[in-house]
Amino acid sequence: MADALAEQTGQLGVPAEKQDPFRTRLDAKIEGVELSLRRLIADRVDGERALLPAHVQQRVQERVVAAARKLPEDSERRLAAFDAQLEYFDLRELQDVITSKSLWPRFEPTFRTKETLAVRFGQLAELRNAIRHSRTLTDVAIKDGEAAILWFDSMLGREER
Repeated sequence: MADALAEQTGQLGVPAEKQDPFRTRLDAKIEGVELSLRRLIADRVDGERALLPAHVQQRVQERVVAAARKLPEDSERRLAAFDAQLEYFDLRELQDVITSKSLWPRFEPTFRTKETLAVRFGQLAELRNAIRHSRTLTDVAIKDGEAAILWFDSMLGREER
């Protein structure tokens, strides 16, 4: 059971005594923001893939094709769905979609300004990358990242977890 939990939380291969509960909690909060952003994009784009920035479409399609080669044959149909493809967008690609010229009017009521959104994405990305790549966490990165998580939770209407 511990192995299954470790696999689901991305901690597989890390002995339980070496896992940092603080980092694990922060990572879970970051993942919650990412999942909320994907749901918001799915809702606001409503399957209109042509509105997505071309560079994002290309990179995501490359990842989806690579994933489809590794998965069972019946997975290809699932991966054709926009919601499934959103799983292959990285954090900065989510930002690019939201701030793209063609889609910003759909997201502006939620995020208000591109400038503030860019700052918060930067803070979130710095914390996320430090955690996911097992880098040293600085106090500033932690505080900025926590502020970004709170901001996104507020803007996305999520409750603090």
